[in-house]
Amino acid sequence: MIWTQQLLEDGADPCAADDKGRTALHFASCNGNDHIVQLLLDHGADPNQRDGLGNTPLHLAACTNHVPVITTLLRGGARVDALDRAGRTPLHLAKSKLNILQEGFSHSLEAVRLEVKQIIQMLREYLDRLGRHEQKEQLDDLCSRLQMTSTKEQVDEVTDLLASFTSLSLQMQKMDNR
Repeated sequence: MIWTQQLLEDGADPCAADDKGRTALHFASCNGNDHIVQLLLDHGADPNQRDGLGNTPLHLAACTNHVPVITTLLRGGARVDALDRAGRTPLHLAKSKLNILQEGFSHSLEAVRLEVKQIIQMLREYLDRLGRHEQKEQLDDLCSRLQMTSTKEQVDEVTDLLASFTSLSLQMQKMDNR
């Protein structure tokens, strides 16, 4: 981090990109380094700069479930409605991750519970940014239910409810964008 800070203080361009359009903020977001993300934002990095595939740093953080990075990016002005070249928002990518979990790869119960909890936290941040505070209460209820789970079936039930909730949120976002 000290090395990055020194480069920025020496005048390095925080928006400089490689041949694929990826910036230091893209890499820090993907790798879950919220301190570097904050440092780059403080030095003028653009949280909405797209790489060659149209991904913003928020898209990459959503794919990798880095909730502290997501929070930092959202507070730094990242757009929750940014579309990649395939027409997906960061919320779509979070839902894709949830779908993968639902397909039931052999994770331990605790690992699945942790993944679902991170997705709930991510959705909380999105909803807060979108001003949908009443929906946050539904997420709080899902989080409480998740904490009381003791079997894979119970976690799957919460995951199904979360998937339905996420689908509804995506539909509402589309309606708001019209």
